[in-house]
Amino acid sequence: MPAPGAVSLVGVDRGHVREATHLGHIAVASADGELVASLGNPDQRTYFRSCAKPFQALAGLRAGLVARFGLGPEHIAIMSASHNGEPRHLEVVRDLLARAGVAEDALQCGAHWPLYEPAATEARRSMREPLAVFNNCSGKHAGMLAAARALEAPLDRYLEPGHPVQGAIRAALAEVTGLAPGDIVFGVDGCSAPNPAVPLQAMARSFAVLVTAKQGPAVNIVEAMIAQPFLVGGSERFDTRLMEVTGGRLLAKGGAAGAHCTADRRSGRGLAVKLESGDGTWIATAVIAALDQIGWLTGRELTELSRFAHPVLRNHRGIEVGRVGPLFELSPVTAV
Repeated sequence: MPAPGAVSLVGVDRGHVREATHLGHIAVASADGELVASLGNPDQRTYFRSCAKPFQALAGLRAGLVARFGLGPEHIAIMSASHNGEPRHLEVVRDLLARAGVAEDALQCGAHWPLYEPAATEARRSMREPLAVFNNCSGKHAGMLAAARALEAPLDRYLEPGHPVQGAIRAALAEVTGLAPGDIVFGVDGCSAPNPAVPLQAMARSFAVLVTAKQGPAVNIVEAMIAQPFLVGGSERFDTRLMEVTGGRLLAKGGAAGAHCTADRRSGRGLAVKLESGDGTWIATAVIAALDQIGWLTGRELTELSRFAHPVLRNHRGIEVGRVGPLFELSPVTAV
């Protein structure tokens, strides 16, 4: 059952019949927590999922990783990534582990084949089982392990809630969301790391806080992500293309189960979108419509992102059988 207040965000039409409607919520907030625009219920509690990665990386950077291990922007970007498992992604994750003196088998994220099918096909030619480094969260886990090394904390327990690395992450999340630590609920993510659930408005605020930082590790994370968008996602990924097309004006990070956050470095505001279906297949359609309606995309940028904004449904023969599109309009009163 959808959460109270959910509104229709995305429609999937097969032929002339509406086949699916994805309900959800949208929140736009400033760094001081002001709710600037919303649809649905901005107080709906939802998991950050991988949208939390920049803040998990923030805790690691505060442990002194950059100076101690000689890290560059590529390492910071991969710590904040949900990567495709392409060769360059694996190279950077392995280099991060090597610099921290951590063995690859210390990764506790679990294994899956690379998300990018050409990379997965190549990997299957040489092995029967996937490696943990292929996991889209392996960069985040490499960063947590490096943080554990820097803090001289146990490597084998780095995912336990009581571990110093997870304590630092909780503190960073409370800071950027403006919530008391006890008001952040944690579950276990797909990669086995603790994952926070907060009101959607707090998620939007956290990204506004990130891009309005004037100094310190938060600035390093933003600069790394916009300078290395390929490492944040990879080939054919929405977040990568959004940052590339906007020249880094927008910072983007999506998560599983229909969660996505974007921040506009020009206005200093954050956008959070959640699809109640938990199906993130069409999240980009909702995000682009919201970005357009609040004026964060130019006409040229919309054109370049059109395949994400209005996806075409095709069957196994490649025949067009339907289309996907947004179903909402933000009121001019609440537009940014």
